Amino acid sequence: MRKRTIVKPKADAGNGSQQKEEYSVKTRGEQSSSDSGGGGGFGRRLLKAVQILIIITLVPPFLNYAALQKESQELKPEDGQLYDIAWGQKLFKKCHGKGSPTVIMDAPTGMTSDVWELVWPSIAKFTRVCVYDRAGLGFSDRPLKNYSQTDGEDAKSNIRNKWQPFTLERMADDLNKLITTSSQETQPFILVGAELGALVAQFYTQMFDNQVAGILLINPLSDDLFEQDSGSWEAHWFGNLIPSFQSLQLGAALGLVRLALIVGLINQPLTGTNIPEDVVNRQKYLLCHPKHLSSIVDEYHFINESFSQIRTMRMLKALPSNVSVTVLSGNYYDELMPSHLNKAWAKSEQNLLSKYYPRAKHIVINSSDRHMIYRNPEAISEQVIKLIKQIRNKLRIKNR
Repeated sequence: MRKRTIVKPKADAGNGSQQKEEYSVKTRGEQSSSDSGGGGGFGRRLLKAVQILIIITLVPPFLNYAALQKESQELKPEDGQLYDIAWGQKLFKKCHGKGSPTVIMDAPTGMTSDVWELVWPSIAKFTRVCVYDRAGLGFSDRPLKNYSQTDGEDAKSNIRNKWQPFTLERMADDLNKLITTSSQETQPFILVGAELGALVAQFYTQMFDNQVAGILLINPLSDDLFEQDSGSWEAHWFGNLIPSFQSLQLGAALGLVRLALIVGLINQPLTGTNIPEDVVNRQKYLLCHPKHLSSIVDEYHFINESFSQIRTMRMLKALPSNVSVTVLSGNYYDELMPSHLNKAWAKSEQNLLSKYYPRAKHIVINSSDRHMIYRNPEAISEQVIKLIKQIRNKLRIKNR
């Protein structure tokens, strides 16, 4: 086999320098091309990183929004409906049972009617019972503002515009329209409220005392809470609670709360035994909903206005003596809350009883804390049923 022979061209002295120059130019070109390729690789990596960042930023909010649209239909309770209370603003309410008096249940601060899910079924066996979501919470619309100068056909001054949304005045007025106008529930009412819901029950009773036969206050929020323990609760309220809900609201808008729920970093608030699966799923859905979380923030944010309103109402009008008042408290402190906050809350509750309701029936529920509504529901329903029977007996005697 013959070897391949490479014949080298002979170069004369005249063009030697030219070949060297060509070789030098070629070498510099190759070096330039190599440098350009390295820079292009970095640019491509940077572009890819930016694309990934955009995907991470945009995809979770988009997927969360799409999921919310689907879940809003699937998780809405079938046994409830939305009622227009004025100007197209709708509140969610569901009722069960028959009879009088009608029990109306109002949830704690920033919570929905789901908290009563294990309480109302026992009560519905004795009388009619209704639960609802305050404005902006759960499936209820956020408060609307009417910019007209008249209110409907009456052509009266639109006083609702003077009532700050997410304060007691507006909440009580919303509830009144819900149960007496949009849906005409049988009177008299027994108002059952927890924490902020207890404030609403008191304010409503003083505004519409002819409609209410009794109130049952569970772990009531008192207007002097911030005055206890050198303002420790005020610092906790505005320094911890509100910022935490604002962070959740931002996380929900970015779709991050849904991811945190999926991987188990956070949990829905109604923790306890026997919580129905649909309630758990609905609470997870609401944690992912910016509108719901925004309304929670507003209820907490305007609490001083609500405190001021209940103080003013008490100066103008006392609670009628014919209205039965029952207060329920647990004999345990909330283990998730610092001791000084538990003690300050208990002190404010005692002040409420001694100053405004000295004749109230105060019942301490054993083995219970401020979460007793969904962790010890039987104790709640038992006391409500006792109040129903008590009021029925009073009505029988009155009607003889």
